[in-house]
This record gives sequence, structure tokens and C-alpha cells, in this order.
Amino acid sequence: MRLLAMRTTKLLGAVFTMLFVGVAHGNSAADLFLIKNAKIVSDQGISSELTDIAIRDGKISSIGKDLELSQDYQVIDAKGMPVSSGLFNANSQIGVREVSAVAATVDAATKNEHFTASLRIVDAFNPSSVVIPYNRVQGISHVLIQPSPGSGLFSGIASVVNLSGGDSVEVRQAAMVVRLGNTGSEVAGGSRAAALAMLREAIEDARDYAKNKSSFNAGNRREYSLSRHDLQALIPVTQRRLPLLVYVDRAADIERVLEFGREYRVSLILGGVSEGWRVADKIASAKVPVLFDPIYNLPSSYETLGTRLDNAKLLHDAGVTIMFTGMGWQSTHNAYLVRQSAGNAVSNGMPYGAAIAAITTNPAKIFGLPSYGEIKKGKEANLVVWSGDPLEVMSTPRYVFIKGKSIPLVSRASRLRDRYYSRIIESNKK
Repeated sequence: MRLLAMRTTKLLGAVFTMLFVGVAHGNSAADLFLIKNAKIVSDQGISSELTDIAIRDGKISSIGKDLELSQDYQVIDAKGMPVSSGLFNANSQIGVREVSAVAATVDAATKNEHFTASLRIVDAFNPSSVVIPYNRVQGISHVLIQPSPGSGLFSGIASVVNLSGGDSVEVRQAAMVVRLGNTGSEVAGGSRAAALAMLREAIEDARDYAKNKSSFNAGNRREYSLSRHDLQALIPVTQRRLPLLVYVDRAADIERVLEFGREYRVSLILGGVSEGWRVADKIASAKVPVLFDPIYNLPSSYETLGTRLDNAKLLHDAGVTIMFTGMGWQSTHNAYLVRQSAGNAVSNGMPYGAAIAAITTNPAKIFGLPSYGEIKKGKEANLVVWSGDPLEVMSTPRYVFIKGKSIPLVSRASRLRDRYYSRIIESNKK
């Protein structure tokens, strides 16, 4: 009996070892991919040569022609189809806005005056949102989620997330969002000048608070314009560790913000910039990147009277670093339309490679994602194999990889489509 027990124990141990090795090997093999005969899309355009791309451990392990690898790799023959980095929409509310008409599903802003700059939108992010698979199967791998205007001048802190649906948060503090122009004027009591004065005061108070925390906490310091939490959140801005993303449209407002940035020594990103083309040289000289929707060309207010479709071209020609978002209110539920916006920028004179950079490498560099945005050995494997040119509206993703994982091209919308389409087919047969 004792001998039998020993043999049984050894046998079970061997079985468990085999199972463990098999599972480990299976997981490893499942994440090994070889994309053959692809045309790489980059900020240089679409390559004419066919290239192979190997994926291992979530990264691009090798790249070149006619790669010969072990049989463990799953081979995908792209047959000349383009492969781009996963696309990046730099202004969305994916994961914090589910159904816009249902307030309980929207966490994009707050009316609580105590929390403005300190509102961290990522704290409300839901990686299980049904909006995520809908957009990732359309080629979006990353977004910058931004808070909406609330009760103060500052909207809060924007964050970078990927659309893997799992461990999604990439950069918790990517930018501090503030809105001037019409929105800031309303908050400040009806004057753009007052809004800019509020911004100056907030930065001055944050610097003073950083030097005198103990005195303030002991009640021996003057009152500040913002809460303690908001002042704490602004300290990285005053130290140039966190960029200030300022939304302005009018050319004159853009100039004032650039002056503010120089005077107060803060790192700026400009959002909106409908009239950016009018002061493109000044933006370029200040080395301030911009973020906007290039398809926007209809003035909706007096501050956007100068908006035009070739805004992206003129800004690029001046040497401005550009990032794109999609089409206004659709930039959450239809965040993937950012590629259509980029395509429209190309049709209005922007170089193709520059438009690709605006939805891949540029936001990666600006928001602190060194491993994302380029198809090179050692970079993270966030890739999309397209049926055609990714900036052509009729092209569709054939394969999507986020962090080296193959993403099933399935969403709630596609399942509903398949479910009811099959019923229609069956009913027509009767």
C-alpha cells in the first residue's frame, strides 16, 4: 500500500507538471504571431516593400523580409495588406460615458466646486464598457480620456488608457485640462480677461502652497483661490512635470495663452485651435503641440469664425506638432472616426505621413508612451492589419493586436448584427 501510494504521488506529480508545462507552452504559443508580407504604415507613408513582423511577449521581436521562425508561431499572411500601429484618439470619454442621456452612466464631469483640477477622470474608468470593443475592432488601441468642463476653470486630469479591456491604464496623469475662450469666460463671470486672471492666480497659489504646506495646514497662511486638493494637483503643472492642455479657438486667445506659458513657465498643449492657422508661426516658435478635429470647418460661435478645412495643413507647414481627435460629440462612441478625420486632413493638403503621425506617434511622444506608436523591433505590439489604406473610409481591420494579444473582432454590435441577420436570412428562405 505504501509503495502504491508513493507511485500514485509520483504519477500525480508528473501529470501536474505536464499540465503546467502544457498550459505555459500553450499560453506562450498563443501569443506568438508572425505577420508575413505586410506593407508597413508609418509617418513616412505606406511602404512599397513587403515585410514580416514577429510578435513575442507582447512586443515586436523581429522585423524583416522572409523571416523563418519556429512552428510555434501562428502565421498570418497579410498578402500585401497595410499594417499600422493601433490608432490613438487624443480626446475621448470612452469608459466614463456609456449612455449620454442617462446621467448615472456618465462620469465625465462634476458640479462639486471643491474638486476641479484634482478630478482624476481615470478613477471612474470602466474597462468593461461596451463602447470599448466596438471601437477597438475598428482599429483604436489607445485614447486620451478627458474630463468635461465642470464648475471651475479646470476640468481635471486626463489619462491615457488602452482598449484591451483588462489592465488598461497606461498614463494616469497625462495632462491637466483647462478651458478658456467662451467656456472660461462664463466660469469667470463673463470675461476672457477674468478667466486668464483666474488661471494666473491658480498657478501662483499652487506655487505658494507647494512652498508653505506646513504653514497652510497649521492655519497660518492666507486663503487660496482653490481647495487644498486642487492646489496639490496643480503642483506638477508648476514644475513642468504635467502639461497644461488649454482649450482655445480664437487667434487672439491663442496668443494670450502662449504669453502665459512663457511668463509662468508651464508646458502647454493647445486644444481646439480653430483659428490656429492664423498664428501658426507663433505656435511653432513656442514649440507647443496642438490637438483638434481637422474635419471641423463650420463656425459654431464668434470665436470660431476663422475655422477652415486646411487648418491642419497650414499648422503642419509651419512646423507645429499635431494630434487629432474625431468628430465632436461622436469621439466617444465612435472614437474610431479619428481616422476619417485624418483622411480629410490629407484630402485638404496635409501630408499623408503627418496625418498618420497625428494619430499614432505624436500622442505617444507627448503623453509619455515610448513603447507605442512605431513598428520597430522592441516596441510594444499594438498593431492593426487593414484590408486597405487605413485612411480610406471603406477599409476595415482584419486583425487587431493590443500589447501583443490578438483581439477578437467581436463586439456587442456585431453579435446583434449576426443574430438578427441570420434570422432575416432564414425567414427569406421560407
